[in-house]
Amino acid sequence: MESVTLKNINEILKDTPQSTLERVLDYIDGILEDKSNEFKLSEEQKESLNKIKQRSYNQHSEIDTFLNEMSSKYGI
Repeated sequence: MESVTLKNINEILKDTPQSTLERVLDYIDGILEDKSNEFKLSEEQKESLNKIKQRSYNQHSEIDTFLNEMSSKYGI
């Protein structure tokens, strides 16, 4: 199928390095993948997020601190 949108995409990407094109392709694959695999949180994760949600603004942590905490706790 050839459309104006595809022509625009081709024009934008015509001089793009291969590594960037691979990233674009991965992004497109992600958009098109089956949405039936919905992410499910465990009860512990839901409870942790609810506690964070209830904090006052001045109790929130920097994003790096939060991500390190989540990484060490849940391996993400």
